[in-house]
Amino acid sequence: MRRLIRVLLGCFCLLLLLGNSNCSNNNNAADSPQSVTSIEIMDGNGNIVSNGTSAPSFAAGTTIEFSITIRNRSSSDQTYFFNTSEQSNFAVVQANTADVVWNADNGESPTTGFTSFTLTSGQSQTITVSWNQEDDGGNQVAAGNYEVLGGFTLYNLTGAGSAADNGSSMAEGQPTSSQMFPTIYRSILMPFTIQ
Repeated sequence: MRRLIRVLLGCFCLLLLLGNSNCSNNNNAADSPQSVTSIEIMDGNGNIVSNGTSAPSFAAGTTIEFSITIRNRSSSDQTYFFNTSEQSNFAVVQANTADVVWNADNGESPTTGFTSFTLTSGQSQTITVSWNQEDDGGNQVAAGNYEVLGGFTLYNLTGAGSAADNGSSMAEGQPTSSQMFPTIYRSILMPFTIQ
């Protein structure tokens, strides 16, 4: 009888310990990214030509469209604040380098003043730009392999005037080599070829 009581007491203690340990589900929503950013490459007619497995090819001089989408993957509304009127930026680089040949704002100064947009749970926002295959100096780029990176120039999620947390945002102007990796606000580098 004592043995049975000890076994039951031991099982009870073990259950208490397991209940208070880290053996529970660790998929905490607070640890998950609140947003995800993706990129697509389209021809001049808006047809998606990037599929993630092969680099699309374009004839020299044809218009190429780049489209980025941010999706709120949290269970609540998210407001995205920007320090200027520029909410996105794109950069085309030589393949496998950080050598920027073109970026969407091309050194233009956006107007200052906070802007924002709000996405409900699961909602997306897409921005598309067209590129005529000219570099930042207005010259036709050479045939070859390129990559495009796009992202949102987010200032923060906490509101206008709050401290910036933009380390994972897309740069305004030309991104540096340290900004050539995906984050929740920057896309992957998507390859394409100009013939």
